[in-house]
Amino acid sequence: MSGSGGGGYVPPQSAKFDCNTGIINTSVSSVDLTVLSSQNIGDILQVELSETETVVLSDGNGEILGSIIHTNTADLIECIKSGNEYEAVITSINTPSCRVKIERI
Repeated sequence: MSGSGGGGYVPPQSAKFDCNTGIINTSVSSVDLTVLSSQNIGDILQVELSETETVVLSDGNGEILGSIIHTNTADLIECIKSGNEYEAVITSINTPSCRVKIERI
């Protein structure tokens, strides 16, 4: 039997991503292994919106390393649409995976 109140379980709300100070540490999804092979820890990637409005990471040659799927992705997309620019620093490479730290430029 449930306790008093009768309300269902409400999960805690995640903190909204702050466009100015927010940092995302995450793994890159759909990694292009050819692009990854030319990357090193500490390399800086551009954080961009694709034509389908997914967050993608591209290197200095315009090649896409992969995409970002994170609990704050929707907030990050809104920040980018509002004119904020971000970069991703590669923090680890363990082929075929790669982790990055995303911050505002």
